[in-house]
Amino acid sequence: MTVENLNQEVIQELKEKVATGCRILAKLGLADYLGHVSARVPGTKYVLIKARGVDLGNLLNMTPERVIMVDLEANHVEGNFRAPAEVKLHTEIFKARPDVMATVHTHQHLATAFGAVGKPILPMLGIMSVVCAKPMPIFQSSLKIVTAEQGAAVARMLGDGLACHLKNHGILMTGKSVEEAVINAIWLEMQAKMTMLASAIGTPSAQTPEEVQLNVEQAEPITGRWKYYVSLLDLPYVAL
Repeated sequence: MTVENLNQEVIQELKEKVATGCRILAKLGLADYLGHVSARVPGTKYVLIKARGVDLGNLLNMTPERVIMVDLEANHVEGNFRAPAEVKLHTEIFKARPDVMATVHTHQHLATAFGAVGKPILPMLGIMSVVCAKPMPIFQSSLKIVTAEQGAAVARMLGDGLACHLKNHGILMTGKSVEEAVINAIWLEMQAKMTMLASAIGTPSAQTPEEVQLNVEQAEPITGRWKYYVSLLDLPYVAL
């Protein structure tokens, strides 16, 4: 499918979700002007991604007009801004994982700290524990992911999982939608916080795989959670 044949309503809706996801992550202190949200355009070779951070400033000011389109080789296709330096981190994940429809890369502090020391984030709290029900692999490099080779190496490390640590750098999170990928990144930080607090008090007792699965089966649709996080954007201050 060529760019000219793309459904512009679908494109605009995805751009709005990418921009909103960026603002939510910034509002919760998980991103500043750095970090990216991206979305695969369904059924195509195209990806929508937040443009280069130094061109945009604070992600709280992110708008759909600042979301650009690239192809799976990270070539610029549409948009008035440059692609982020780590665009190939996203495109290589999409190439390797057809099931992934959105990715998030942040430098969120607690989750990054666990990756830096090689400690697991435990499944501690409710449905949110699904993001770390399986141990997260650790990509052993703190360098920015700027080449296809680096991005492909992260994709191999990620495998069929939800998330991957980038040691001393940040995290890479995936989802079946922008909403899911963003919420997964939020939940990962919350599980990291609970793991850290429980470890400070004593020995954490994580949920069993059976408990995690029951929480998943009993969970409400993600749309309600997305509306909740969107509602936080209207508040003067929120804390994770």
